Amino acid sequence: MKYALLLLALCANPLFACLWDSDTLAQESAGMPDVKVVIVGGFARNPALYYEMRLERITKLLTAEPDNLEAYDDAAVSCDRLGRSDEAIEWMEKKRAAMERTAYAETEQPNHRYRYLANLGTFYAHRWFRNGDDREQFGDLEKARELIAQAIEENPNAHFGREKYQLKFIEWVLSEPGYYGSDENYVAEAADQPTGWIPNFLWIGRDGERLLQTSENSRLEEMGLEDAINGICGLITLGAAWESVDAFYTLSLLLQIDGRSSFAYFAMLRVSELLEKGKRSIAGGVPLTAESARGPRFRMRYLPQARVAEVEAEFETLRKQAESWQASRTDYMQTRLAGGLHPDTHDDFWDEFEGDPEHMEVPSGAIYEAGGMVMAVLHSDWFWILCIFLGGATLMTAYYLYAKRRDRKKRATRYAA
Repeated sequence: MKYALLLLALCANPLFACLWDSDTLAQESAGMPDVKVVIVGGFARNPALYYEMRLERITKLLTAEPDNLEAYDDAAVSCDRLGRSDEAIEWMEKKRAAMERTAYAETEQPNHRYRYLANLGTFYAHRWFRNGDDREQFGDLEKARELIAQAIEENPNAHFGREKYQLKFIEWVLSEPGYYGSDENYVAEAADQPTGWIPNFLWIGRDGERLLQTSENSRLEEMGLEDAINGICGLITLGAAWESVDAFYTLSLLLQIDGRSSFAYFAMLRVSELLEKGKRSIAGGVPLTAESARGPRFRMRYLPQARVAEVEAEFETLRKQAESWQASRTDYMQTRLAGGLHPDTHDDFWDEFEGDPEHMEVPSGAIYEAGGMVMAVLHSDWFWILCIFLGGATLMTAYYLYAKRRDRKKRATRYAA
């Protein structure tokens, strides 16, 4: 039953993707957008025609230049973006043949062995998800795990470190995660998790420790997750996790642990939005609804009740702005693509676009981060220790000044006598 629920969830959920093509280089050169931009969706996403035109051009190019290794990546990723997993895998096999034909050395740069492994692993994973109702295809996800692990070994820090989080996600899916209620103690113990725990792919809180109530910024580093926020943001912006309930739920936990309670609630509001659209967690049986995701259980501990409505209003405003920006960007692209223009071949493609075509501009998140961090400090043990120390020091200083003034008066009285 649980496996059936898992497959049902998979059909409605995208896999975190680590694709590598010429767009990846441009996006990584531009840097990671602000986390608030990522959560509200104000980053570039291209229409199908963009990839169709690229694929047509690259196919012709490879006929003339069969040893152009970068071109194979562009062709394969274009197919994958268009939902054609089998063709994407075939292009990677052609790239492998080209690497053998040209006697490609693994020490050469760029590292095409890494790109080959990362792309091929992602394509196998996507094929399994797209054929999720066929249990015969389960081996594709295991193949993906093997290839992506090899890619990480080749280049551990690529893609803002997101590849290792893609691997964690795949391993989590292979573990068949599920939610267990209070009447399923035996099953929960067998799965090595507490009852009532909402699963997440980084296993945060599985051991019962209330990590989310300490909210000290150093906790992520202690947990070995210091780069997890950037990693998941990379999966959302450069991959296919924009519509993943699990990506945004896990991101909300990380942001809360990091003391950024407003952004953590932003992420839960995105979870609520996805659930309302019919998206579901990969884990079977998770009791999350659009309403409960906004409820007291998921309103972050360090977000004052007085600020909840303010954060919700800000999220709604920025989501509308992001949708408007994305619609304008898509309309701009469609018009020029239909006229035969493409960013790959026309350097002036974006010249008439108003704003930054890579991501929308939003007010700095510094105020939100500062507010969350202040609340985290107010609730930490160190804050009260500091208060006691400063209070004691103030009393001692006041007593010293009082005693000194009293002694001075006594001496003045004695001299006057």
